[in-house]
Amino acid sequence: MTARGAPADPGPLLVPDLLSHGYRRYPDRACVLVDDLERSFAEVSDRASQLTDLLRERGLGDGARVALLALNEPEYIEVRVGTQRAGSIVVALNYRLSEGELRGIVADCEPELVIAGPEHADLAGRLGVPAVLELGPHAPAERSYEAAIAGRPTAPPPAGLDGALVTMLAYTSGTTSRPKGVMLTNWSTHATMLAMGQEIGAHPDATYIACTPMFHIGHTVGFSFTYLGATHRQLRKFDAAEFAAVATAGGVTHTQLVPAMVHSVLELGDPQPRALQRVLYGAAPMPPELLRRALEAWGCEFVNGYGSTESMGISMLGPADHDPEHRPELLGSVGRSSPGTSVRLVDEHDRDVAQGEVGEVIARGPSLMTGYWGNPEATAEALRGGWMHTGDLGYRDAEGYLHLVDRRNDKIVTGGENVYPSEVEHRLAEHPEVVEAAVVGVPDDRWGERVAAAVVLRDGADTDPDALIAHCRDALAPYKAPKEVRIVSALPRNATGKLLRREVRAGWDAAPTASR
Repeated sequence: MTARGAPADPGPLLVPDLLSHGYRRYPDRACVLVDDLERSFAEVSDRASQLTDLLRERGLGDGARVALLALNEPEYIEVRVGTQRAGSIVVALNYRLSEGELRGIVADCEPELVIAGPEHADLAGRLGVPAVLELGPHAPAERSYEAAIAGRPTAPPPAGLDGALVTMLAYTSGTTSRPKGVMLTNWSTHATMLAMGQEIGAHPDATYIACTPMFHIGHTVGFSFTYLGATHRQLRKFDAAEFAAVATAGGVTHTQLVPAMVHSVLELGDPQPRALQRVLYGAAPMPPELLRRALEAWGCEFVNGYGSTESMGISMLGPADHDPEHRPELLGSVGRSSPGTSVRLVDEHDRDVAQGEVGEVIARGPSLMTGYWGNPEATAEALRGGWMHTGDLGYRDAEGYLHLVDRRNDKIVTGGENVYPSEVEHRLAEHPEVVEAAVVGVPDDRWGERVAAAVVLRDGADTDPDALIAHCRDALAPYKAPKEVRIVSALPRNATGKLLRREVRAGWDAAPTASR
């Protein structure tokens, strides 16, 4: 009993799962549409509960890791929800990574089960995970996901889930050889979903078309539509012509693209997707000329989102700020802070810098990660003082808009994917004819940035740029391999021998291109 007048212990903070709201309001509405397959909210929720039953029977609740390696398959949402209800931690794997990179992630978090799409089932079987379930109707019986959940009991969504429990590990490349698993709780994913949905204007009568990879943390915006009861239409993998055909036919209202995707669709010519209402983009600024073309061809609104895996939705640039005629300078901005998120710019001692001065972007709010899996040192460094230190450098203008100018960790963002120079440099250094290399991101109209490398060769070497690019592609995901290599006699360094990466980047346009 509590003392007279003392409040009772409210217990853990409970949050709803991804499907509960849509299930209760719109059980018969289409939840997932992929190709010719349609499943209602009731069907997806029931299948998720069957997966929950399977996981608990196998002892894979209570923090057990379940990896998911697949394209945007029809089962993607139910797997996310089924693991969430079981208390498991889903590890959404990037299918674009090489086998060696995926092995490193598996070794770090030790999942006991991997659920794989048809294209990735063989790869999943080589990753050293104890058990594999394969999605799709043609999977072998002994590892068929459909067979494993068939006939299992169904149940309505639970009243709520413990908000403090980690529900997802999202791996992000690091500046060292060890990747970092970002721990996200039920509460942080729910808060992010609501904030992102508010910014893009999610509502239950919308239809969201998912064409960016659903493993990416940025797809939280798509889940915000599902939570509200909207239909989630999925392209298994982005194809500009398929996207244009689906979006032009009508019925879809919202989507998320990176600028490179916008460019690809525009290059197709007519017809263009004029039925869209709003497009969220991120990972790179939208070049003013590209935005002008998209506004004219599509006639919809655009929203720019800036954030990271560790802290989604740091700031947003809203539709009213996308004015290439009267406010083109804002298109280089990432907007102002998102609902619930506090943003500061600080110096190397975490002291706030003045307006107009460059500082590191740090953020705090309910979307923040709990920390890095099994890496307390990196967690303590990133979350100093309770603020996420992004490593991005920027300044605020007089109106409070945030402008990014560089990245303290030199991360490259190409086509929506993060690339860290050191990882590519290490691979180049493994070539027997390479002395040293410097990798930078250089502006690219299509990809936002492209990976470029300046390489010093050994005396008498006869390798060429194309061979070095192929050397990288043999071990790295294709988007990490340089699109351009230049052979140079020396790399710029300061008096202490530190590489001057900015000089490499700044001099790129002044030098002839060796290979693309």
